Amino acid sequence: MTAMNDLGLMIPVTVIGGYLGAGKTTLINSLLAGDHGRRLAVLVNDFGEINIDAGLITAHDGDTISLSNGCVCCTIADALGTALDKVLGLTPPPDHIVIEASGVANPAKIAMYGQGWPGLRLDGIITVVDGDSVQARSTDKFVGTTVMQQLAAAELLILNKVDLLSDQQRDDTRQWLEQNAPQARIIETSKGRLPTEVLLGQHSNGKPIADGTAQHGNFEAFTFRAERPLDRARLLALIAAWPAGVLRAKGLVFLGDDPDQRYILQLVGKRITLDRDATGDMTWTTSPPKSQIVVIGAGLDMAPDWLETSLATACL
Repeated sequence: MTAMNDLGLMIPVTVIGGYLGAGKTTLINSLLAGDHGRRLAVLVNDFGEINIDAGLITAHDGDTISLSNGCVCCTIADALGTALDKVLGLTPPPDHIVIEASGVANPAKIAMYGQGWPGLRLDGIITVVDGDSVQARSTDKFVGTTVMQQLAAAELLILNKVDLLSDQQRDDTRQWLEQNAPQARIIETSKGRLPTEVLLGQHSNGKPIADGTAQHGNFEAFTFRAERPLDRARLLALIAAWPAGVLRAKGLVFLGDDPDQRYILQLVGKRITLDRDATGDMTWTTSPPKSQIVVIGAGLDMAPDWLETSLATACL
């Protein structure tokens, strides 16, 4: 039987890649220790590289560590598929799976598991880059190809260690990344400090999505609601034109051309999907049709009027 989470949905998979020393492990440690209310299953290559707070550990069984916040950390060992099957067999199943790609791996190949494994869907590919060394490594005859593959795979690029750069160096590196990874959105940070909502998207644990805006460090989330149906083509076109500061969007959509079906909207970086709810019985028969979309961004005007004006133009 295909594994589903508590809400009857396919389990999202996020792949975190990046060359050696870029800061992936810092992100993984933050996710494992975070008070985010999610049961994460984090798959890593080596426990020895992960600094898990001993106070969080409730059990350590060979290649699996269970934590008091509901998260588990598993080693991939030699078979990613075996590790995925193991975490999918957990009771209860995880809310989200995070796979840390090795420093010399192409995360796009690993992401194929999130697209094709039963019960899973790909949430996003994140590549962490060392702002102080990424340009030099990209031309290195030994590792340059690997670095460029990791950039090409990314939907979200985390420009890490910006505290080590001058303003000019940061601007030059960001411009270089925009030229070499035009398909990705770029997030600047120091020491990998990013809220879970930015890395993994919004998660409600089955609770209603809150109205209005919410702060997540330097990032802001806003919720749009509409009882009128939305025009599919207009909605997709305006989302594609949103500014670079919009990093993620997720929600339920009421479409005018298929009003009886609920649709799931996902925006990660610049990748947009708008698909029928795949859970089988998720029509609007259990509740009145209503679109609910959460948008997360940084460095832009995320005031309610901005999003309300933007998305309202898609209403029929």
